Amino acid sequence: HIVYYYLTNHVLMYARWTGSAWITQAVDSVDRVGGYTSLALDASGHPHISYWGDDNLKYAHWTGSTWLTQTVDGAPHAGEYASLALDVNGYAHISYYVKYPSYDLRYARWTGSAWITETVDSAGEVGEHTSLALDANGYPHISYHDYTNGDLKYARWTGSVWVTQTVDRGGTV
Repeated sequence: HIVYYYLTNHVLMYARWTGSAWITQAVDSVDRVGGYTSLALDASGHPHISYWGDDNLKYAHWTGSTWLTQTVDGAPHAGEYASLALDVNGYAHISYYVKYPSYDLRYARWTGSAWITETVDSAGEVGEHTSLALDANGYPHISYHDYTNGDLKYARWTGSVWVTQTVDRGGTV
């Protein structure tokens, strides 16, 4: 399973290998969509995709018969460097970067009826190159780049607060 940006037509694409051939589909083609993709498969094998499109963080998933798309965070310049994980209920969790004016690491999660978004770290220009994983409790853990200091950082949710740490200060990492 692969998701990618089709630059010529500015379309988010999905490809799946059947065992003998590649099947490709357009997922979203409204405006310029498909940058900073991240893909996860649910328990049924259906793809879920986070991506940057029309200057927002967006999300798409395959229902088994059609693609459903949503804007997760409509803040200007939200959604770069997105990383997607699904919890035990198949609900999406996304870490991502909001470019100017805030330059923050943000996190979004689907509750089953709405998207909840929050700022995780706003100390300088932080949040590029995110990587998200959920632990056994469903709590998010995020690694990311601190551009201001050139550091590798790590954030985790304790169940009540976000805790951030610097992992490596060895120059620009």
